[in-house]
Amino acid sequence: MGAPKCGTTAMDEYLKQHPDIFMAKKELHYFGSDLQMKNRITESNYFKHFAGKERKKIIGESSVWYLYSRMAAKEIHEFAPDAKILIMLRNPLTLLPSLHGERIYNGNEDVSDFETAINLDEDRKKGLRQPVCVDYQMLPPYKETGLFYEQVKRYTDLFGWANVHIIIFEEFIRNPTLCTKQVFKFLELNEEVPVICDKINAGKTIRNLWLHRIIKTPGLVIKKIIRLLIPSKSLRHKIMGALLKRNTKIKSKRILNEQLNERLYSYYQNDINLLETLIGRNLHDWHPLTKSKFLFNE
Repeated sequence: MGAPKCGTTAMDEYLKQHPDIFMAKKELHYFGSDLQMKNRITESNYFKHFAGKERKKIIGESSVWYLYSRMAAKEIHEFAPDAKILIMLRNPLTLLPSLHGERIYNGNEDVSDFETAINLDEDRKKGLRQPVCVDYQMLPPYKETGLFYEQVKRYTDLFGWANVHIIIFEEFIRNPTLCTKQVFKFLELNEEVPVICDKINAGKTIRNLWLHRIIKTPGLVIKKIIRLLIPSKSLRHKIMGALLKRNTKIKSKRILNEQLNERLYSYYQNDINLLETLIGRNLHDWHPLTKSKFLFNE
């Protein structure tokens, strides 16, 4: 599970390489009844994703919003009290810009400026200035997504530390093979299974937001016009896919301005300190060493 933009897609792919693990389709989000998803999967459809995989030693799924959800931990515990929980965490100061970029790409955000978007959190929690989204009735707030102490504590309180494994994103990207083998050990599986740790799910940026929004969230009128002009569904998908590809590029490194960086760190500092105590680890990568501008990779 998440948080989002913490390497869950890569870890999901690495786990699939182990012969004793089956990972269902990512982002099923069956649990977390408080999450305001547009198309929640039904129980019968959820179980279909695991059909025929009962002989595997480990059967799992990755849904990044289970961590943020206030209900998911309890619902998962009721469903499988002995479940093994993987939690991937990332410095909120790099997580938030990356999450914003992903929401732009997925059609769940219509404000291209990161600082403007996070400043809308309070309005959006009141139902104001909500974008037309592909996946959500209401977006989970940006800043609250990175408040990890209570989110992690919900799982450790219910499942116990013996069944919870924490992965820090900054350590994961430095040595993905080691982190993956540590997960195999946590799951009581053969740690020596070779794993190819390719880079997966690189950050993306959009060249033209207006065109991207038409591709991702076309209105009814635009849909009708496109269907009239291009009757073939397969051809429409091919053309839209080509347009999406041409309108997308891999995101380069960016720099948060110093004032915003300091404001965000001030917001998260106490939560980070509490999290360090909870998990018994020094999150030195999350504390700015100087007042210089913060450089981050997607």
